[in-house]
Amino acid sequence: MKVIGIEIEKKRAVCFALEQDSQGTYINLTGKFRYLEIQEDQDNGEIRNFQSAIHAFFNSISPDAIAIISRQPKGKFSSSTFSFKLEGLIQCYDRLEVEFVSPRTLTAYYKKNSLTVPFENKYQENALKLANYLLNR
Repeated sequence: MKVIGIEIEKKRAVCFALEQDSQGTYINLTGKFRYLEIQEDQDNGEIRNFQSAIHAFFNSISPDAIAIISRQPKGKFSSSTFSFKLEGLIQCYDRLEVEFVSPRTLTAYYKKNSLTVPFENKYQENALKLANYLLNR
């Protein structure tokens, strides 16, 4: 099974693609693709490039599941409107439904389970945790 976990942080989408083979071994499919970032959300070309690039990444992996860590839309710790635009562009992927997983769900899961998949960059940790959760839920 192949999955992609995505964490949206301000102006970037951090992706981690993970596969578990028949022996239970985890394989990092992310390759050199770490995250996509947009500088100007009113630049139509940049928005189109973001959508094309992330959907091309999805197509290259052919995942069985894609999920985004949900964010708070209202209140003191609400996410930026910019990040919701990125979320919408990701959700436009027409080959697979994009699901949402709450941070609380991940926290509860990792209180009982450990993360045994190695990763290179600290900023990928939450996207990796989501991908690992998708494989093991």
